[in-house]
Amino acid sequence: MKKMGTILMILLLCTAFSGCSEIGKLVRDVNNPDNPLSGKNTDERIIMCLQQAYPEHTFNIVTPFDEGEDCGVYSDENGVKFSVSNIIYNNTYHFGCCDDYLKTLLEEQGYIERIAEIAEKYHLRLRYDDENETVGLETDEENTISEYAAALSEILNSVNVPKVKLPEEQGFSTGEVNYYTRPNWGMLLCRCEADNNASNEIFSFDDVNLTQQEIEQRLDTCYKRIQE
Repeated sequence: MKKMGTILMILLLCTAFSGCSEIGKLVRDVNNPDNPLSGKNTDERIIMCLQQAYPEHTFNIVTPFDEGEDCGVYSDENGVKFSVSNIIYNNTYHFGCCDDYLKTLLEEQGYIERIAEIAEKYHLRLRYDDENETVGLETDEENTISEYAAALSEILNSVNVPKVKLPEEQGFSTGEVNYYTRPNWGMLLCRCEADNNASNEIFSFDDVNLTQQEIEQRLDTCYKRIQE
């Protein structure tokens, strides 16, 4: 019994020291100058994310982020105002949020109306979900891949947008410091269906310089993926 008590005491001490070690590491990392999130409040982190996502622009705080409302208002150097919301993580190592900057610029150019016209022209169905900030297209069986690709090329070239650097890693399991903002309306989901199976091929405005043939190849790969 005495031996068992000694073992338990050792285990408790190990656990305690392990916890202290983790706490010590956390304290060091909070103040680590090599950590880009170190010493930054929520608004400063949001500005960092915006600068990273839109490297051609600079941003300012209009209304500081309100955690209760899950929203803050910011502006670019031209005074264009937009909101940031949906903070995913906000800790020592990770920060993630969503912004309406790209969406605001697209709305000013009548983006959804333009997509609707192009979709109708090519007999595609527009999938627009304002609540979840997603835009997508569906094709009928009579549409060819070539027609689908032509519509996508026309859509991507129908508006003027800033350079957008989409986050390469949106998860937080890499073991590295990670921060980003995800632009609402930053992606165009293209649904491919075959034999009651479906998959999405995702395009972004970074794909604006793709040739129609390159778009066709990506769509063809999507169809082949669901037919395997």
